[in-house]
Amino acid sequence: MITALKLMRNKNKKDNPIICICNNVPKKTIEQAIARGCKTLPRIYDATSAGVGPCGGSCRSTLKKMLDHYLKTGEFIKR
Repeated sequence: MITALKLMRNKNKKDNPIICICNNVPKKTIEQAIARGCKTLPRIYDATSAGVGPCGGSCRSTLKKMLDHYLKTGEFIKR
């Protein structure tokens, strides 16, 4: 039986997936940093700790896509 709590967790994972697995940084945290003025990748790294994990930054390409899209359109990528 699926409980309401499980349904909420699954919805949250879908709406706010983890982008940086090493540092457990979700999509909304990165979006908030960008919206608050982080307009370069190094600023996003500093503000969120995303992109600077022990893996060497495997999420950096995703961060770049998110930032570039926002800077170009003023909106975040919908998924």
